[in-house]
Amino acid sequence: MENLMDRDFLTPEPLSTPHGTIAFRDETWSIDPRELQIFFQAEEVYWTADRTIEQWRRLLACSHLLTARLVPEGSKGGRLVGVTRLWSDHAYEAKLYDMVTARDMMEYDIPGQMVQWGLRHPWVGEVTRFVLETRDRQHFYPRFGFRLGTEVESIHMRVMTADLKTRGLR
Repeated sequence: MENLMDRDFLTPEPLSTPHGTIAFRDETWSIDPRELQIFFQAEEVYWTADRTIEQWRRLLACSHLLTARLVPEGSKGGRLVGVTRLWSDHAYEAKLYDMVTARDMMEYDIPGQMVQWGLRHPWVGEVTRFVLETRDRQHFYPRFGFRLGTEVESIHMRVMTADLKTRGLR
């Protein structure tokens, strides 16, 4: 199997900003779940409000995490300013999850770079479609080819595990 580290050309080029350089990294195996939790809380991301550190660990174990960091000159670390999480069955469908950019950094096209990187990332495999869910940014994703699910011949359905428990199914 090809080593993904040999595919660095897929990683977006660093972006120069008045605040420093924004560097893009694949941090699937190196990010501290506590840092993710703090970032999502600071950005007031409603869909992750109740996630525990253990849930973050489990999410990272079954998906791939791409980040953007504001890296001051001469620094290795840097402030987390963008995240997207990829999930894939590696054959049919891949999903973009947890797409978040720091509010004060939105003007630097971090979201656009993150989406493009996720869509071309080799880890997802040879899938036939990408899926995402959004309530807040539906106007942003059509530029990448996304369209409303009502145009697809399927219906998105869910069931909460609490409901499954009441039915004796979990």
